[in-house]
Amino acid sequence: MNRKPRVVVIGTGGTIAGHSESPTNLSYDAAQLPVDYLLKSIPQLADLAEISTQNIFSLNSKDMGSSQWLELARCIQNLVNDSNIDGVVVTHGTDTLEEAALFLESTISSRKPVVLTGSMRASTALSADGPSNLYQAIQVSASVSARDRGVLVVFNAEIIMGTKVVKGHSIATGAFSASVGGVIGSVYNGHTFFSIPPGVSPLSGLLGSALKNNNTGWPIIRTHYVTAGETEESLLAIADLDCQGIVIVGFGAGEIPDTLLSVVLDKAKQGVYFVISSRVSCCAVMPETMTLGECETIIASRHFNPQKSAVLLSLSLCIGLSPLDIFSRAEVEG
Repeated sequence: MNRKPRVVVIGTGGTIAGHSESPTNLSYDAAQLPVDYLLKSIPQLADLAEISTQNIFSLNSKDMGSSQWLELARCIQNLVNDSNIDGVVVTHGTDTLEEAALFLESTISSRKPVVLTGSMRASTALSADGPSNLYQAIQVSASVSARDRGVLVVFNAEIIMGTKVVKGHSIATGAFSASVGGVIGSVYNGHTFFSIPPGVSPLSGLLGSALKNNNTGWPIIRTHYVTAGETEESLLAIADLDCQGIVIVGFGAGEIPDTLLSVVLDKAKQGVYFVISSRVSCCAVMPETMTLGECETIIASRHFNPQKSAVLLSLSLCIGLSPLDIFSRAEVEG
């Protein structure tokens, strides 16, 4: 007799584990409930898989960062290395879920499904979306068709590549979308569909050596949001602080005002790394579309938005790899 898939669900907190005194309140306290409590509200999960749980953190994801994601990545890597485990699901707050997905995709090496999910409404809310998202995430992680696809995000019945997922709304349940090519499937109770063949992103496990570094000192990465009529003083206030890299959130496809050019060029010559991203929601910054030419220390973000750019820049510098090389290799061109 074929056994059921064995799936481990890791809880980190977030809205999905949140609690409110009233089901109609927009406000709530995040990260109040352990993940096994969430599973008890969905008894039908027993039909999908043999499920075990771990709670690593109980955090609002606004308080998650590289140190927590490193611990999470190590935990997941150990689980997927276990021949008795078929898939892993992570419940995560939505505020930083897109950064977490990129971090995990870049550091974990796995043929087995690793699926992130969460919710936009607390567990006590009217029409809470957490149970449905969690059910569908476990269904995907238990599916053979989800193997060899890297880290995935399952949210609101869509399957999205971890490198491409983007949060686009602060309240609505359909908050997550993807940069180009990122939505790769749909999931309904009992049905899992993928629109493309299996295949991982070029970043899959590429920065995995970070997991072996027991003394990780995360580089200081700052972000500068460009606004109209800006003068060099605003960027200098950031650039003069101790940092290894700065993400410039520029206009359009990577344009920045002429008033900032000398600051960027001077600091880049001094060894500060600049990634030029965009404040446009559907971000696309190519080397030829930037105001400045691309070089070893001035890099186009490609399809990575500012927050994802900061994660990738930090990881690259942490393990001593060229950010230009990593961003260049991050997306395959046809």
